[in-house]
Amino acid sequence: MLTDLHVHSPASLDCKEPAANTLQAAIDRGIEVLCFTDHLDLIWPEHPGKKMEEGITIWENSYAIIEEAKKTFGDRIEILHGMELAESPQDPERAKLAAALPGVDFILGSIHALPERLDFYLIDTFGDLEACHRTAIDYIEENIRVAELGCFDALGHFGFYNRYMARHGVYVDVLDYEERVRHLFKILIENGKGIEVNTSGLRQALEESLPNLSVLKLFRECGGEIVTTGSDAHRAKHVGLHMAEAQELLREAGFRYTTIFRQRKPEFIKL
Repeated sequence: MLTDLHVHSPASLDCKEPAANTLQAAIDRGIEVLCFTDHLDLIWPEHPGKKMEEGITIWENSYAIIEEAKKTFGDRIEILHGMELAESPQDPERAKLAAALPGVDFILGSIHALPERLDFYLIDTFGDLEACHRTAIDYIEENIRVAELGCFDALGHFGFYNRYMARHGVYVDVLDYEERVRHLFKILIENGKGIEVNTSGLRQALEESLPNLSVLKLFRECGGEIVTTGSDAHRAKHVGLHMAEAQELLREAGFRYTTIFRQRKPEFIKL
């Protein structure tokens, strides 16, 4: 069974693709379970005037869009409603409120921007190699804070900074800091959380999944069992891409199951 638990609807500020187009593309690519995980960003470094309450409005708009889409497509594909809750450690109390919103099947915990810095997508340069390594360290530590807070089901696109460093020909392996990554995974596993295999990097300059095979093997070695697959699609042409490859990566890393979430509860699907 092919599943894509990370796609966006027009409720996300960075997506213009109608939900109907996304769903038709998913059906055409053999996706059986699709989850819309629209953004609920707690911090907008590039838009200081925006508040978390606006994020909730965005997510409520997403809920309306998806419920309408179910009326047309619900007999052809299972449609789940998720949330990509970003930057939770920067506003933990509001993160808890967001995670408690009704009607959520699945929450991805993501980091797109470090404290007091721009979204990685907007950064023109990461500086010299030493500065890039500092960014990687800070990113790992911020994900540890996400894990400690626990307002999510799976950790989204771990290694996200490399998607944008790759534009500048730079790569910093998170496993250069394996001890801290092991610590992160220990927190995730002890609290019943998983990680996402995000395939967006496979269609971009990075040319590998987030996280990559070596990191997935480490997660499995540490005892990790909950893994989801997602395309991070903002356009119909990217929906469901590389889901079969994601499942093959999981098999190679030693996993026997992928995971979907219904009403925040994990369900395991044999690979």
